[in-house]
Amino acid sequence: MSQNLVIENGKITLPPDVVGRYHLNDDTSVRLIETATGLVLIPLTNEPMSNSLRAEIEEWQELAAESLGMFPFEGDEA
Repeated sequence: MSQNLVIENGKITLPPDVVGRYHLNDDTSVRLIETATGLVLIPLTNEPMSNSLRAEIEEWQELAAESLGMFPFEGDEA
């Protein structure tokens, strides 16, 4: 699934169907992962990871590894 969202005052509002699907609350913490090609938000909940989500993440990781060389990452050079 892919949706375009807007950042307003540093905040992203998730669509209600996404909030419901992932059982998110106002106090749900998320982990922000910066990758070479974008951002990933992972909800931090006490729910165990389903086998289908685990497979999807593994597939995503394989695609990310394959495409890493296509998009060189310029890290902070302090």
